[in-house]
Amino acid sequence: MLLCSCKKYVEVQPKGKITPTTVSDYQLLLNNTTIWNLSTGTSDFLTDDIALTDPALLTSISSTEYYNIYQFSDYYYQVSQDDPEWNLFYQQIYTANVIINGLPTATSGTDAQKQEMTAEAKTHRAFAYLCLVNLYARQYDSSAGTTPGVPLLLVPTYTQSLARATVGVIYTQILSDLNSSINVLPALPTNKAAASQAAAYALLARTYLYMGDYANALINANRALALQSTLLNLNNYTSTGLFPGFALPLGQNNPEVIFLKASENQDAPLGLSAEFLQLLGTKDLRYPFYTYNGPDLGYYNGTYYAYFAPLEPRNEGPTVGEMMLIEAECLARTQQGQNGLTVVNALRKTRFKPADYADLTAPNDAQALILILQERRKELFGRGFRLFDLKRLNLDPTMAKTVTHPFGSQSLTLTPGSNRYIYPIPQKVIGVNPEIVQNPR
Repeated sequence: MLLCSCKKYVEVQPKGKITPTTVSDYQLLLNNTTIWNLSTGTSDFLTDDIALTDPALLTSISSTEYYNIYQFSDYYYQVSQDDPEWNLFYQQIYTANVIINGLPTATSGTDAQKQEMTAEAKTHRAFAYLCLVNLYARQYDSSAGTTPGVPLLLVPTYTQSLARATVGVIYTQILSDLNSSINVLPALPTNKAAASQAAAYALLARTYLYMGDYANALINANRALALQSTLLNLNNYTSTGLFPGFALPLGQNNPEVIFLKASENQDAPLGLSAEFLQLLGTKDLRYPFYTYNGPDLGYYNGTYYAYFAPLEPRNEGPTVGEMMLIEAECLARTQQGQNGLTVVNALRKTRFKPADYADLTAPNDAQALILILQERRKELFGRGFRLFDLKRLNLDPTMAKTVTHPFGSQSLTLTPGSNRYIYPIPQKVIGVNPEIVQNPR
């Protein structure tokens, strides 16, 4: 059973053939991973991790929107085009709202079942809003109470306002959804596409990190790690050949995955920049396992470096590695930089052969933070994190960075604080819903 959003502004037509009335009906909605198991797919094209320089790679990227994002264009989609990411997240939100608002009167189920299913739907809704507000609005800061965010929809009706709630209001709703869900969720899921206490704590850690609330981010990262802390040691997967990534476990079997949310465009080759490749280095096992530089593969034409993990989806949901990096960053930001490096070094030992490994060291907290942030970039590349990190780091003049994209004979730049860090609201959406105000370009 598939119940899709019929919200006018997301331009998704309803396809459901069953009106949910029982707890089992709503469980079917929660089981529909074609809705829940997806996340952002294009944001890496806006960042310094990507460089489209190889002609063969350019040939293999057929979607115009990738070019538009990479070029920091005014708009990514034409007036008549859908924005898949906007539609995806509002479809998730609409479906979550159907579940949350419908379960109280559903039949043939217990109150305990209803509470757990409501908590799971709220966790999915929180994830969707966290993605939306970071794509289509400015970074959370002291002006979040007045900065336009995205439409906040909490009931599945057609008459509510579509005016953009503030960034602060959206974050408050995310925190509310997660905090109200934790106590009734299972500690760990049977299926990693389903919500759990570990997932909710991990999303709280991510949310607080984006808010700059390092104390609460640290608390929740540690709570997530208390429930799930196993790392995938790449030394145990030494398969050689053209695609060593084939040796890695699938997302469901990956012990690091806390909440599985795959990139919605798994097939898009992400051409990696020379700067990023130099930072990663060839001794790092993430280099052979997650990049590709080889002969013609049909869709992957030519020879170039790209994020490429044949059996490991570009998971944008929380992982053990991400939680360790949040813990390390928060320690460094609270005058505990050496403790932060200890956490990062525990992660790095699973990413290098013993002969190639050396502990990271730093003389002070500031230098420790730089090393930790570099490690975060290497661990999470290709998975949608870098844009959100650039936005939040640009709030600190000592961390701010200009992104430069080569494109043919041109050199395109994105300066800190630029409006082009923010995705434009889809023109098609505004065309049918003029109360939604466009982002300045």
